[in-house]
Amino acid sequence: MKYTIHNEIPSYLCDSADVMHTWAAVRLCQEVSEYHANKLGVGFNSLIDNNLAWVIVRSYYELLRRPRAFEPVELNTWARGNDGLFAFRDYSMFDAEGKELLRGTSYWTLIDYTQRRAVRLKDHIQAYTVVDECATERQSLDRLRVAPFTDEDRAFSMTTRHSMIDHTNHVNNSEYIKWIFDALHEQGFDETRPFSLELNFQHETKPGDTVAVYVRRDDESTYSAQVTNSTGLSAMAKINFLS
Repeated sequence: MKYTIHNEIPSYLCDSADVMHTWAAVRLCQEVSEYHANKLGVGFNSLIDNNLAWVIVRSYYELLRRPRAFEPVELNTWARGNDGLFAFRDYSMFDAEGKELLRGTSYWTLIDYTQRRAVRLKDHIQAYTVVDECATERQSLDRLRVAPFTDEDRAFSMTTRHSMIDHTNHVNNSEYIKWIFDALHEQGFDETRPFSLELNFQHETKPGDTVAVYVRRDDESTYSAQVTNSTGLSAMAKINFLS
């Protein structure tokens, strides 16, 4: 079954125009995922006792309109099955009039928390109810491939701080989006237009790590981005304006 929450968008998740940040939209999707996982018995607290944790590996979102501060929204999520390694989870968000604001799909994997290695889902997770419905036209998410970045594409570098770390002891995926969109705005990215955001996560970023953020405009409708850390490529993204 789908899991649904109704909420008003807090102003602290919004920008200077009182419109929800892109990173905040993704963070809300994470939160509703956790609520649903808890209900299914596979949330963080249930898994960590067995030295297991979920991590997101790939995701794709279409942001059709970002809601305003205090605007009521309906946010839905559902488990869409798995392929043995990745568990598929989808999202949709609607405004008070039933107009779609966001749709998305994501791939999660289960890791041995100590070894930081992926494990097979069937060895650790009991079967649970799934909904065979993809929120987007992207039925599958392949590995992102982008042209190499150069020093000219480097937007900024920084050291990760305490506030960026989540309960899996690494940088939360929404922080990468925050960094990427800070860099995009320096290039004049128009976040008021509908766009898609696709992300791949390669190597986790830990507390105190140094990261570098790269962005590049590929053509009139497409941007690419990446984040590197001390181990190499950490995250990669593609952003496309929707027609």
